[in-house]
Parts: sequence; C-alpha cells; structure tokens
Amino acid sequence: MSETVARDSGWVLPSVDAWRATSGETCASPAPGQKEAVSSSSLKKSILIVEDDDSARKAITRILKRRGFAVCEARTVADALRCVSEQPEWVLLDLMLPDGCGISVIEKVKHDGLSSKVCIITGCGTELLDEARRAGAGHAFVKPLNVDRLMTLLCA
Repeated sequence: MSETVARDSGWVLPSVDAWRATSGETCASPAPGQKEAVSSSSLKKSILIVEDDDSARKAITRILKRRGFAVCEARTVADALRCVSEQPEWVLLDLMLPDGCGISVIEKVKHDGLSSKVCIITGCGTELLDEARRAGAGHAFVKPLNVDRLMTLLCA
C-alpha cells in the first residue's frame, strides 16, 4: 500500500519533522558511543510487538529498547492474546500470523475495553488492512517498516 493509499484510507501518517520537533527523553537515541541500556526509571511507554518473523521482531525490539521503551514480544495470536491483558500502551501487530489473523487481537483489545492503541505493521493487502481498521486499529504501516515514521507515531 502506498503512502497515498494510506492517506486516502483516512489513516494518519505523521511526518518525521513533527517527531524531531517534539521528541522527549523516551524517544531519544543514545549518542554514538553511549551504552544502549536505559534505566528503568526512563521507560515511559510499554509496547507489545506481535510479529512471527523472528529477525524483524528482534530488530524492532532492539530499536525500541534503545529509545527507552519497555517491550514485550509475541510471535503468535495466542501469545499476543495473553500479553495484551498486561495493557501495553501500544500493540504493534502483524496481521498474518502462524496460528491465525491478528485482527482477533484487535477485537480482544476492543471487547475488553483496554486502552492499548493498535498499529498494524504488515505486508498484507488493502482488503485485510481495511478489515483491521474497521475492527479498531488506528494506524498502519506496510513492510518494509519506516522506523522514522513509527517513532513519530509512538512519540506523539
């Protein structure tokens, strides 16, 4: 899905410049040469990453932890359904998972009245993305992931 299609679908794709102007401690990358570890007191936002591709999930996890987020990982719908009860602030959700469709995770968030915000990160077609939006996903990114845009969203 192109950026134009994303705009036309009514989904917000914030600009990188907005993030640069408003980023706080949670979103700051360590300067070169600094340790990647961040103290637990600076972990401000919790994020559940639901992705079956181990390499992609681990890469996103490293990026987010480096920027000060508390991250939990799941690789299946079943794992995600268990983890979402911890009420992370964000759920970064792939739709095509080995044991089903990620839309069931969105439905659980909505059914249980959880305050978690859902962002789809997938390579699926527009029909499934539209279904996810109708289920309650507020944002979507198509693979390959634009990390700058993701950080803009998470740090807003």
